[in-house]
Amino acid sequence: CGRGGPQHFVDRSFRCRGICLSGHIFIFVVIFVLIVVVDDDDVDSSPETGANHGPVLLGRLEEGQKQFADQTDGPASPPLKLPEAAVKSKRSFVDNSNDDTKDTSEPGLSRAGTFLSRAGTSLQRVGSNMQLQRASTLPTEDRELRHAATMPVMFDQESDRSCCCGLWKVQQLFGCLLGLALALYFVIAEPLEGSASASRMLGVTLLISCFWIFEVIPVYMTALFPMALLPFLNITTSEFIAQSYWNWISLLVVGTYLMDIALEEVKLPRRVVLHVLQRFGTVRPGLLLASFMVLAWGLALFCNTIAVALLISPFVINLMNAAQEQALNTAAVNSVEEGEQEANNALDKASKQIEKLAHGLLLGITFAGSIGGLATLTGNIGNYFLAGEGLVSSHITWANWFFFAAPISFVCVFLAYGMLWLRYVRRCDFTGVDREVLEDESRQFEMVAGPLSRDEVVVGLLQLVQVCLFMFGPLLRKVFTNQYGESLVNDATWACSPAILLFLIPSSRRPGQALLTWPSVHQNFDFGLLLLIGGSLAISQGFSDSGLSVLLGNSAANIVKHLPPFVLELVIMIIVSLAAQIFSCIGVAAAVLPVLESAALSAVVNPLSLMLPATVATSFVFILPTASPCNIIVLAKSQELSQSLRLRDFIKSGVPLSVITMVIAPALVCLMGMLVFETGSPFPPWACEAAGAGCVWAPIPGIVQGHHVSSQACVVQLNLGGNVCQLWNRTMVDATPFVPGGPL
Repeated sequence: CGRGGPQHFVDRSFRCRGICLSGHIFIFVVIFVLIVVVDDDDVDSSPETGANHGPVLLGRLEEGQKQFADQTDGPASPPLKLPEAAVKSKRSFVDNSNDDTKDTSEPGLSRAGTFLSRAGTSLQRVGSNMQLQRASTLPTEDRELRHAATMPVMFDQESDRSCCCGLWKVQQLFGCLLGLALALYFVIAEPLEGSASASRMLGVTLLISCFWIFEVIPVYMTALFPMALLPFLNITTSEFIAQSYWNWISLLVVGTYLMDIALEEVKLPRRVVLHVLQRFGTVRPGLLLASFMVLAWGLALFCNTIAVALLISPFVINLMNAAQEQALNTAAVNSVEEGEQEANNALDKASKQIEKLAHGLLLGITFAGSIGGLATLTGNIGNYFLAGEGLVSSHITWANWFFFAAPISFVCVFLAYGMLWLRYVRRCDFTGVDREVLEDESRQFEMVAGPLSRDEVVVGLLQLVQVCLFMFGPLLRKVFTNQYGESLVNDATWACSPAILLFLIPSSRRPGQALLTWPSVHQNFDFGLLLLIGGSLAISQGFSDSGLSVLLGNSAANIVKHLPPFVLELVIMIIVSLAAQIFSCIGVAAAVLPVLESAALSAVVNPLSLMLPATVATSFVFILPTASPCNIIVLAKSQELSQSLRLRDFIKSGVPLSVITMVIAPALVCLMGMLVFETGSPFPPWACEAAGAGCVWAPIPGIVQGHHVSSQACVVQLNLGGNVCQLWNRTMVDATPFVPGGPL
């Protein structure tokens, strides 16, 4: 394997890994296509999602008829029939669960039906082992769902765990064995000739990637692997690795999450949207979809997407269940006035339309939440990873990221609305949610939350203060400087300052307590996210210290140099988006961004030209439920509907949307990147000044990426003793004159 030198081996390993990845993707595609084929209403009619709803609907019908008879002092109408779908589901369940009632007149047909049912169950289990979760496999309680949003495989309740005494699924065992085999090979064989540390670091990276992708253990614990392994493998010290796990990005997460928890506690967003919807009277389906998507998109600008999904999805489900109750009551009244048959037909049609609209609303929430989280640095988790990477951390702020990503997010959420409108609203005959339903929902909400209080107003104002500090932070940073003109504050200070006030201002609803209490924080804060971000940054530190970044950069240099910027960004976005759809946007962002940072440094190109499109692509995860935390949450919450969301609902809406965004978004990323971050320029001076960059700014004129420059970046080659550095055109020059105090 080592013949041809380390460069030859890296090229070959990339090709081999590409072939393996292609094979895995092919098997994955075959499995979920089979699942989509058999995942129809008949096969998916499990007791949880089908037959049990029959008695529920019948009880609601009888209750509605009885209430109508009591109100009119007249006889109750003849009992209504269940909607056709519920009758079919109930009959299917009874026939498959009661041997005494089975129809044995056609044994061949019965055996065929049993075979198809077993095949459907087997495929669903296989799909669950391939990260194709169904709603019934996930928890619904908010505390467990917060963790299931980032680790769906670990919280899968129905999959077969036949490995390691019931601890692992086959998928997890495969990931463990694959990761260990790759790690042992690179650590023992050291195939990268002349760079033993780089070989060991590559082995650790592959081990961590396999454990992240296949969720062998909780992803938060996998993030500790660099701390446990890198010092023993003589790659770097424990002290340097520990610094990666706690920095200003960690405090930025703390400050924003505390504000999100406070918003959840006071339930301010739900009160606002109820007040707005009541002003429209009867809310038509198109307006309802637009309202919830705008709400999800707007909240995701300032809150993390997990909090957004947990805040809005229960509201949508309650509203749709209330609309279902209204349809049942209307059918009970119509059965007296128009007759039983007409009322049954109308009820069956209305139930199907409401279920379809409910699915569209839930998908609208998760799509708008993921797209809205793209617009701000504190929205999606992948954005935190970008802000924490050493080369770009000093240049990425909340404000300039917002100016870059907000136009992209706005265009994409408009496309998402159009796609969902065509699929769920265009042919929807449902008249809409009446004012009575909204008023009843508002009364129930006030029974739980009470009237508008000072707590909600203060929390809303503090959220506004935090956003204003983020927005005007670049201007304020110029005010708070030291004697050398260096800024003393960054976005972490703006995040934490308003959050501290949540514990200082007394609550009007809970006398003797503050607006936010520590038990609420302890219950709702995802502390594991801090480890996850730290693990990604530790991998980046290991890349630099081991010299692996040099080898990766040399491999990517030829590709980067010979592709136009737009084509390069398009290729990166397509590859990262496909990987995020299949595996997880969190795991892909954590594994890919350090590699791209190292490749940009060694190729001496602007790091943001590679990292921006990759970060944006991790937000375009619409096809599979496990691709993003938002998708997982709405899938789990949909169990409270009469028909939960299915895999095919995500696929049929997500595939067209993903194709459209992959056509339009790369052009927007290229345009906004040039306008805000100057990604079309050569390697910038601020990246060379980053701590640990291993780069010097050399006064050497020349042509770099088509630009005439008087000075340019020169990457120090540590494997050559630190006395030589490499320019963009791969020329080696003496670095000693450009390094203060001698060689690095």
